[in-house]
Amino acid sequence: MQDNTAHNNEGLVNLKKVTQKFTKNGSEVLREISIDDKKYTSRVKELNKHISAEKEYFISRLSNKVEYERTESGVFTYIDLFCGGGGLSLGVHDSLNFFGFNTKLAIASDLDNKALNLVKKQFKPLYSINDDVSKLVKYTVDHSGKIKDFIFQPDFDDLRIKNLKGKVKLLVGGPPCQGHSKLNNKTKGFDNRNDLYYVMPAFAVGLNIPYVVIENVESIKDSNEDVAGISTEIFKTHGYFVYQRNLSSVDYGVAQTRGRHFLIASKKPLPNLDNFIENLKCEDYISFDDINRDIPPLSIDNKELESESEYSEENINRINYLHDNDLYNLPAKERPVCHQEGHSYSAVYGRIYPERPTSTITTGFFSPGRGRYIHPHERRAINAREAGRIQAFPDYYWRHAPEIGFLKAQYAKIIGDAVPSNMIMPIIAALVDAERG
Repeated sequence: MQDNTAHNNEGLVNLKKVTQKFTKNGSEVLREISIDDKKYTSRVKELNKHISAEKEYFISRLSNKVEYERTESGVFTYIDLFCGGGGLSLGVHDSLNFFGFNTKLAIASDLDNKALNLVKKQFKPLYSINDDVSKLVKYTVDHSGKIKDFIFQPDFDDLRIKNLKGKVKLLVGGPPCQGHSKLNNKTKGFDNRNDLYYVMPAFAVGLNIPYVVIENVESIKDSNEDVAGISTEIFKTHGYFVYQRNLSSVDYGVAQTRGRHFLIASKKPLPNLDNFIENLKCEDYISFDDINRDIPPLSIDNKELESESEYSEENINRINYLHDNDLYNLPAKERPVCHQEGHSYSAVYGRIYPERPTSTITTGFFSPGRGRYIHPHERRAINAREAGRIQAFPDYYWRHAPEIGFLKAQYAKIIGDAVPSNMIMPIIAALVDAERG
């Protein structure tokens, strides 16, 4: 769905030809994206001669660093709010580097100090702020939506933030989604955390940031507070074109059927947004076995990534039952009594289908009782390395985690809450296209 009607048809002209191809040259896999007559290329080590170049590109990048053909495109500065462990930042860097930019993270902010420390190690932000993001900007919103602007315009007390006005190109962020999630039965539709969504337009307007990408669960558009709708009107009042799209991670080289909602606000129209979304999709879906069977030994010193969880005797019996009977769904009689009748959670205590993309990874992936997380070939739940790869985190991403003091809880939270980095590529491509004109 698209919402830029306030700007008539300006956003629907000047369509460009967008193509993508993957090739092998004997030692590397190349990804080439063409936008009219401009070509951009990246390359990664070739590992398997017997699979398609497209599949191998996304599989190999989980074990090997991607190299980019640099062009003199200058610096693209951005802010990542609610940054978590950096899934969105990883996607921003990969995408902007692909199109030739040097990428600089100006502010990374999150309440989770260990997650923020990982982002600091990985991306070296100018400022890292371990605080409630809503405290960083002052503003007032009319929650009824009748006033299509801030009642009090955004302002900042922190001079580090205020002095960035006019100096930042892009704002990205994933406000906490638990208040919108379909799994949240207690507060579904009404949750104070939903108000955190407004921090994004407040930062964008207060700092005059030309491009904004907000990701969230797909059900955000159905929240009773209508935070996406009210935010859209605020953006439009301040001269932004606004677009809302639902994307599936499986379309962009991720071994998972995770759906996310993206609200994109831009000071320039994005006539080629749908062009990029459609033409940068993958032809072959990637499965669990593609990325997690016969994977190379870890090249970093991090035993916690592959450590196994401890299970109750009941869960050990359930895992064994599935493997002994070559089943992927646990029969009702083998489930806890509360799950035997009238439940809708068929994937709980489920075994992963090896030749399919997985279902959504959550923070509970260490436990068989939290979803379809039992390994298809081994009698255990998946480990952090496997879950991270499903979420498109390369193995090397975790090299600093031991020195930060990561435990299983940190891996579970960061991986389960992340947006797969590959998903943002078509959106960044559209923003770069608008920026270059």
